[in-house]
Amino acid sequence: MKNIRNGNHALGVLILVIGALLLLRQVGVFIPGWIFSWPMILIAIGLYSGYKNGFQNTGSVVLLIIGGFFLIRDKLYLPYELGPYLFPLALIFLGLFIIFKKNRNPAINWKDWEGNYDKWEKKLRTGNDPEGVNKENSDYLNVEALFCGLKRKVMSKDFKGGEITTVFGGSDIDLMHADIQDQAVLKVSVVFGGVKLIVPPHWDVQLGVSNLAAGVEDKRHFHQATQDPQKRLVITGSVIFGGIEISSY
Repeated sequence: MKNIRNGNHALGVLILVIGALLLLRQVGVFIPGWIFSWPMILIAIGLYSGYKNGFQNTGSVVLLIIGGFFLIRDKLYLPYELGPYLFPLALIFLGLFIIFKKNRNPAINWKDWEGNYDKWEKKLRTGNDPEGVNKENSDYLNVEALFCGLKRKVMSKDFKGGEITTVFGGSDIDLMHADIQDQAVLKVSVVFGGVKLIVPPHWDVQLGVSNLAAGVEDKRHFHQATQDPQKRLVITGSVIFGGIEISSY
C-alpha cells in the first residue's frame, strides 16, 4: 500500500507540473522547447518510476540515462569535444548502479546458491544442458531483461518471490513447476516491455501493480472456490507503456 501511495503521489505531481508548464506557455511565458521533447518524456517516466520504487529499480535508471543522454547531446548543445564522452560515462554509471544496487531479497540460501553454481559450472565446462531449459532452483527470482528477451522456469518448492525488471524487452516466467508454502511477493517493473507469468490455476494471485498506459490481465480459467488461500502470490510494482499477462496451462 505504501508503494501504491508513493506512486499515486508521484503521478499526481508529474501531471501537475506538466499542466502548469502548458498553462504558462499558453499565457505567453517562455518555456524552452526541449522541456516538451521526447527525451524529457523518458526522463519524466524515469523519475516517476524511480520515485515510486525508491530509485532501486534498474528500469528507471535506464530511462533517466537514455533521456539524459539524448537531451544533453541534441538539445543542450554541449561543446563538440565533450560529446564522445557521454555514452561511455552513461554505461559506467549504469554498471556501477547494477553492481551496488541494494539486494532486497530478505534471505539467501547459500547452500542452494552453491548447488546452482555447481550446475552452471558443469554446463559451461561440458557444453551440455541435460534438461535443455534454463531453470531456477533458488527460492528467490531475480530477472533483468534490458533490451532483450529472457525465459525462466522456476523449480523451487518454497518459492518466496523476487524481482523482475524489464526495459524495452520481454520476460517469460514459468511457475507451473514451483510451489508456495504460504505467500510469495514478486515485484515487477516494466517499462516499454512485457512480462508473461505462467502460474498454477489454483494459486491466489493478488495484484497491487500501478500502471500508466499499460495493461495487467489475469487470463487463467478458474473458479473462485478452487483457489488455495495458502498459495498466495502478491504482485507489486509498476508497468509503464507495457503489460503483464498471467496465464496457465
